[in-house]
Amino acid sequence: MADPRPAHVHRVRVRPVDCDQQGIVHASRYPVFFEAAMVETLRSLLGSYKELEKHGIDFVMAETSIRYLNPARFDDLVRISVRVRTLGTTTLTMGFDADVDGTPVATGWNRYTSFGTPELRSTPIPADFRKVFERRPVTTRSAPRSAPSPRS
Repeated sequence: MADPRPAHVHRVRVRPVDCDQQGIVHASRYPVFFEAAMVETLRSLLGSYKELEKHGIDFVMAETSIRYLNPARFDDLVRISVRVRTLGTTTLTMGFDADVDGTPVATGWNRYTSFGTPELRSTPIPADFRKVFERRPVTTRSAPRSAPSPRS
């Protein structure tokens, strides 16, 4: 059984700009929340996103999926648990589970492709970074039916 502990937990306080006219977080805000959670996860695992850049690597969004479960509202504290779902040769898929006080509000995943800079083409994830990601729990909890398979 996979270890259910997240690689990182990120928290976002809902602001008025995040809400629609009914005071509910607009669907377009969750990708922004998840991207911030991804960057903070990399910071917690690597020390800084700039560590990737120092090694000539960037992660480019290739695919995303979000399922909206319950509304979050202005001033709620959204807790986003981030997990490494899959790790391919050139791809990394991170899963996100968002809740407010234990009530799930959204779940999703982002698949990133490792790009070399400055040549801007798909490149294998360096071994040092792979080791960091491989040490993290891999889980398929809350996985959508159309979850991506690891690609090389």
